[in-house]
Amino acid sequence: MLIDRYYYHQLNKQEQAIYKAFYKGAMSHQKIIPIPVRGEFSRDSFERIFMAMTRDNPLIYFLNQTTCSTAKDCFGNNAICPQYFFSKEKVKEYNRKIEKVVNEIVGYLKLLECSDYEKELRIHDWICQHIEYDDEGANKDKISRVIASHNILGVFAFHKAQCEGIAKAMKVLLNAVDVKCIVVTGDSIKSGQCVPHAWNIVDIDGEPYQLDVTWDIGTVKARKIIYDYFNLTDSLMNLEHRSENILPKCNKSSANYFVKVKCDFHTRYGLSRHIQNQIEQGKKEIFFRINGMLKKENIIDMVGAILHQNYQSTETTRVGFSYNSNEKIGVYYIRIN
Repeated sequence: MLIDRYYYHQLNKQEQAIYKAFYKGAMSHQKIIPIPVRGEFSRDSFERIFMAMTRDNPLIYFLNQTTCSTAKDCFGNNAICPQYFFSKEKVKEYNRKIEKVVNEIVGYLKLLECSDYEKELRIHDWICQHIEYDDEGANKDKISRVIASHNILGVFAFHKAQCEGIAKAMKVLLNAVDVKCIVVTGDSIKSGQCVPHAWNIVDIDGEPYQLDVTWDIGTVKARKIIYDYFNLTDSLMNLEHRSENILPKCNKSSANYFVKVKCDFHTRYGLSRHIQNQIEQGKKEIFFRINGMLKKENIIDMVGAILHQNYQSTETTRVGFSYNSNEKIGVYYIRIN
């Protein structure tokens, strides 16, 4: 299992020392955690450490992220005073369950037998197929749902979670099979609304990529599994996401899903040939992603014209099709009726 602590390395040396003490104390379920700093200890520094520790270590799911204070004695010694959601005994019980589920997933998906890209793809698909977005995960009248949906318990124990729980579970599973993964927090912008959100950056063959499994789950009812937000560049992800932290630059596209399956097009000719080939193979569902100047084309009219041209010489006098699209990032799903 990979120990992958991106945010730890963004801290200064004193903050790293506090992070280590905080981590050790939380893992031991200490009520008061002495930290190696005397005198003034700024709230900004504490919040950076707290954010780094909770993002780097999703297995510390039992720590209350909304209530955690610091204290100082008369000698100037500082300490962190955490609050825990569960008793030490309950945490041990949950840990056994989480370890069992993670090991079962690794075995079932045969994650130790494939490339890093394939590991990511199989985990993405498993989450999309087995985890529901928890619409009640923000309902403060159901506090147990709120707690679970925002950490890995939602995924591994209850199969329902919100974005933070999903992103943290993705990190746990990828780290378990030695793939680097960062939990990213910030805001998402959709339908004119800006809301808190969490997603991932995943390292594939030494290159970082943006991944939002939650948004791929979002339309799974309409289509079995989608890959709209599977390994995007910063330029595409930043159209609808805003991170609150400095992160690795994601500029490559070679591990993007549509690039991998050769359904990413920059020219009208390439897209036309793809649709033509799919029709000739008898496919009723066609998907693709467009880039560059092709985004200025009327893609739906193009698809309609190609279908008409292919079916007008057959007994079928009229062919219809339906479609779903994510025009912001250029993804289209066509179904021929």
